[in-house]
Amino acid sequence: MNFKGGIYAAQLVPYAADGSVKEKELIAMVERNIVVGGVDGLYIGGSTGENFLNDTRAKTRVLEIAASVAKGRVSLIAQIGSLNMVEAEGLARQASKLGYDAVSAVTPYYYKFSFAETREYYVRLAEAAGLPMLVYTIPALTGSSFDMEQLHQLYRHPLVAGFKYTSGDLFTMERLISSVPDRVVFSGYDELLLFGRAIGAYGAIGSTYNLFAAHARKIWDAVEAGRLPEARTLQAGLNGAIQEILAIGIYPCLKELVSFLSGIDVGHPLPPFAPLSAEGKEKARKLGKDLVARGLLAQA
Repeated sequence: MNFKGGIYAAQLVPYAADGSVKEKELIAMVERNIVVGGVDGLYIGGSTGENFLNDTRAKTRVLEIAASVAKGRVSLIAQIGSLNMVEAEGLARQASKLGYDAVSAVTPYYYKFSFAETREYYVRLAEAAGLPMLVYTIPALTGSSFDMEQLHQLYRHPLVAGFKYTSGDLFTMERLISSVPDRVVFSGYDELLLFGRAIGAYGAIGSTYNLFAAHARKIWDAVEAGRLPEARTLQAGLNGAIQEILAIGIYPCLKELVSFLSGIDVGHPLPPFAPLSAEGKEKARKLGKDLVARGLLAQA
């Protein structure tokens, strides 16, 4: 594989009030994930980056900025999936030109596409990029999933290198990992990191690793070393934090916590996401202080 296993942050992206990318701040956030988080890689252009609310110009600019900071330092995966095939193929070619190690694409959603149509979508995007493709399956948001025969059919194309598997169906995940050992699976649910590693996930890609990458690595390493009681305690700590973040609002809260910890101005969420209210910001900052006190986070 051209890309490492391990812990990948699904990169948060700061936006100005007009929806444009805050470029200096994005550079600082990518740098922070590499230096402070110590991530093995970055997943650029996914749900965490509010990619599906973005226009093509902004998506391209995010890919460019992330590559300019991170290329050659950590592995880079570009999420280039879109319901617009012209856009998606253009982003695939752009990722290749920018030196990304792999591409990924969310399963086509909204319309009830056939499996044959979905497979052709992945083939076209993989071939447009000429890079390994990670199929991004997230049934809770797309409303579509694959059975084992379909998963194996996707693997018939040599560029389909694996999956970003964001599902609680750990049985199917384990069967996929065990039955095709020469391909890779990234665990996509942060709250299931321990379980994903225990059944053989190659890596983990997560939103909260913008904050908790160092903690996530402790879980990863504890499982690898067979220290399961330690791993369970660490996972419980992470899951408690995730539960509190979800109660405030996942992406706005993560951004507010990054701002609180680092001083980076993370700007505004893209509409129709609403910015945090004054009360929400206060709750997020109070949570940040509490997480620092618990030792789950360090303030720069």
